[in-house]
Amino acid sequence: MVGVDATPHLSASAPVTIAVTLIEAPGRGWVADAVEIGAVAQGSTQAEAISNLRELIRTYPEVLDDIRAESARRVELVTV
Repeated sequence: MVGVDATPHLSASAPVTIAVTLIEAPGRGWVADAVEIGAVAQGSTQAEAISNLRELIRTYPEVLDDIRAESARRVELVTV
């Protein structure tokens, strides 16, 4: 997972950083899970799973609408 700040009220073309959890699915590759936006993609490698997630977001950019509209947002990694 990655943690960074996002600028409030981003334009539709502004890049957005989201937290993505990579999960190994033995015998099936990797899953890239972006819980915050409700998006999941799979690939045979970590890089392919992330690439497929990016493609999903390019195809359905509206999944980022809520994040772009938030006035205060911070993604942090927390160890428990």
